Amino acid sequence: MRICFIGDSYVTGTGDETCQGWAGRLCAMERQAGHDVTLYNLGVRGQTSHDIAQRWQTETEARIGGRADGRIVLSFGANDCTIRPDGQPRLGYERSLAAACAILAMAAAHWPVLMVGPPPTGTAMTDVRTQALSAAQATACKRLGIPFLPITDTLLAAPLWCAEISHGDGAHPAGGGYDELAHIIHGWAAWRAWMDASAQT
Repeated sequence: MRICFIGDSYVTGTGDETCQGWAGRLCAMERQAGHDVTLYNLGVRGQTSHDIAQRWQTETEARIGGRADGRIVLSFGANDCTIRPDGQPRLGYERSLAAACAILAMAAAHWPVLMVGPPPTGTAMTDVRTQALSAAQATACKRLGIPFLPITDTLLAAPLWCAEISHGDGAHPAGGGYDELAHIIHGWAAWRAWMDASAQT
């Protein structure tokens, strides 16, 4: 199973001292359990949903185009909600959701897709917007039949995520926070269904 993880700095794992992030840690756990997975990390730091919409298809086609074993995990939106100095978000709600819907529809037409919602940054104003965007992404995924995992509230209540952000660059956790997220996704029924399917092939 070849999996493209597409998104922003949280997919890349910015701040993780091991340079694995949650995607690398998640796939490492699966390989240790005997699942034959190949990871392609297509996270780019600082990108909004609009930015990702411009590049994801070309980058994905180069890695899993035409392959029956290809899969996609999407996770983005936190940068859209970041507040600029003028008090406005980097990407307006309507443009953010439109970009996400375009990516989701095109991706699902070619490959099995999962979506992980945007994580919190620990900044109250931004996180309120992130929660709203996550809910809208969930609705879009439900309409398209794509499994969606909301993580904003779960990570706000997690022991390490926000604590590590406050001791780091103010936006990203260290390895402990990413490890928390990797374990959350590891137990997600939709992800486990993928791994169960890979074990049967």
